[in-house]
Amino acid sequence: MVSVSQLGYIGIGASDVKAWQDLATHVLGMQVIPGDDRSTSYLRMDEYHHRIELRPGTSDDLEFAGWEVSDQATLQRVAQQLEDGGVKVTAGTRDEVDGRRVIDLVRCVDPSGVRTEIFCGRPIDPRPFHAGRPISGFKTGEMGLGHMVLSTPSLDESLRFYRDLLGFRVSDFTEVRFPGGELRLAFLHCNPRHHSIAFMEAKASPKRINHFMLECNSLLDVGIGRDLCTQRGVPIGIELGCHMNDRMVSFYLANPSGFAVEYGWGGRVIDDSVWQVEHYDSVESIWGHPELKAMVASMAAAAAAASGQ
Repeated sequence: MVSVSQLGYIGIGASDVKAWQDLATHVLGMQVIPGDDRSTSYLRMDEYHHRIELRPGTSDDLEFAGWEVSDQATLQRVAQQLEDGGVKVTAGTRDEVDGRRVIDLVRCVDPSGVRTEIFCGRPIDPRPFHAGRPISGFKTGEMGLGHMVLSTPSLDESLRFYRDLLGFRVSDFTEVRFPGGELRLAFLHCNPRHHSIAFMEAKASPKRINHFMLECNSLLDVGIGRDLCTQRGVPIGIELGCHMNDRMVSFYLANPSGFAVEYGWGGRVIDDSVWQVEHYDSVESIWGHPELKAMVASMAAAAAAASGQ
């Protein structure tokens, strides 16, 4: 089986693009790049032309995600794996390929309803990346944009799609039981980053995406980002802490589309030759993240109510 290698880019439907641009530059330290028309814009964080595309609209949700492969031969092999698994695959249009700044792509829809693009041809920009604020940069390279956590109506179907058809490997599982319900999560990797995608099983969810994560090169950048949130009135949903599974030191801030951005440093890396899948029965962090347990309990109860339990 061939595998995708990294989360290359995501597209977000944004009802307030200007607010996103302000957050990205002044707090997160990204660079705004003009789009091909007056309404679309891109966010840059490394040598790629962009990692995030902001698309004006009312969804305020994840609209697509792009997963990279090395070349067109691998792209066709992945497309065939998907087709053999019963997934309808469509070739990208010329406008889509040009808009993503890639050589070629195919697209399909994952079990969470997310438009999923597989692409080849790295969208490199030879001009230097200019951070929106002083920052040491982001941990990307072979590990991609970062990670994202999605809601899925069926954890088993999402595992089949990403693990069995796209070549992801499972990092760990979390299964938490509460008086009001149960929450199941799975974390998957496609490179040394502990996870590039994770899923929370929920029969109904207001958004496909729970959060995406950006990993800084320095803990100092994370602390300054947290202070900038306070100074600029950006709500912090989950305070600083260190996760048990990926060991990321991070906090979660609100974004203009109503979900979260995890801003962190020091994430765990995986060596597949020795890694063993881990199992957790708690979402508590090693330290900090005081709001996390109550938030997950609330989500589990909502998921149980939606499913009629």
